[in-house]
Amino acid sequence: MTNSNNKSRIKYYIVAALIIIVVALILIIPRWNSYQNRKQAEEVRTAVQALRDYVDNYWKTNGSASGFSTENALVEIGLKPKVLEKWDFAIAWKSSEIYTTQMVDKLKNVNENNYVYVAPYKVIMAIASASNKVGEGRKMWFDGDANSFHGFGVDEKIEPDWARIFPNP
Repeated sequence: MTNSNNKSRIKYYIVAALIIIVVALILIIPRWNSYQNRKQAEEVRTAVQALRDYVDNYWKTNGSASGFSTENALVEIGLKPKVLEKWDFAIAWKSSEIYTTQMVDKLKNVNENNYVYVAPYKVIMAIASASNKVGEGRKMWFDGDANSFHGFGVDEKIEPDWARIFPNP
């Protein structure tokens, strides 16, 4: 009879251990996925910010986007190869007419001797590639007019305002 009790007790402990493991996994997996998404969002935001800084410096140095190459910029920035594998980058430039008009409008409103900055681009965007675990097509972008980040890991916006970016397609 004690042999039977020992077997029952062992089965009980095995079932209890399995239940504990299942419950632990149920609690851990969502947190792990959330951590991985935060890590990816931070990584791509840093990349977009580095590209934005590079574009700003290029514009200040050259006075235009003439000769600018996104591929060369990404190489010069020194992004990690895994970031370049997981994300594609694009820049939607403003026409010189729009840029000049925005600059003049801002200068009209300045009463003090402050630095006036108008972004030469509408948006700088990172788009998840097929090899990205966050899902192909997910986007994070920097809005040059609003001077703010949006999309994956930042807010609930899924797409930028395409009608504003490309008003006359």
